[in-house]
Amino acid sequence: MLYGETEVFLSDKAFLGIILSAVEVYRNECHGAILGFKTHGRIVVEYAIPFQCAKRKPNEVVPNWRRELKVTEILPNLIHLEKLGYFHSHPQWGQSIGLPKLSDADKDALAEGDLEIVVAINDADRKSSWKELSSGLSGTIGKYRITITGFYKRSSDSRIKEYRVICPYAVGFHYALRE
Repeated sequence: MLYGETEVFLSDKAFLGIILSAVEVYRNECHGAILGFKTHGRIVVEYAIPFQCAKRKPNEVVPNWRRELKVTEILPNLIHLEKLGYFHSHPQWGQSIGLPKLSDADKDALAEGDLEIVVAINDADRKSSWKELSSGLSGTIGKYRITITGFYKRSSDSRIKEYRVICPYAVGFHYALRE
């Protein structure tokens, strides 16, 4: 059970998996599972595993649940982490920018007790360093402007809460790339 001001902590591996998945299929949505564990006041996301067989469109991704089940069934045999939920992207399409929030369809699909990470990915008009926002992370990599937010559907009352997303790796990322 999570209480109070819960935050989502992304490991470097999870951050890279989410970013690379969103960039790989840019202009279409990506989709994948997030693995980790919950502690008091924090959800730790260790890995982000993209699902390759999802049907992708600019404003929708339809998972292949039968194939996803194959993966989730063997996870306990490979790693001692729990499936925390999913991630997906909201890409820019034409003049319509990707937004870092849940759509109505996303809200309906979010299961109780699950975390959903939304990655808004858009064309970058200028470069910006990675920074923590009040609810997420934002910055540019290459020609992409990316914002990552996290949402959790509470089991106690089915309310969806936006949780702060932190990633020390991302925030320090621009220092490693400076000339």
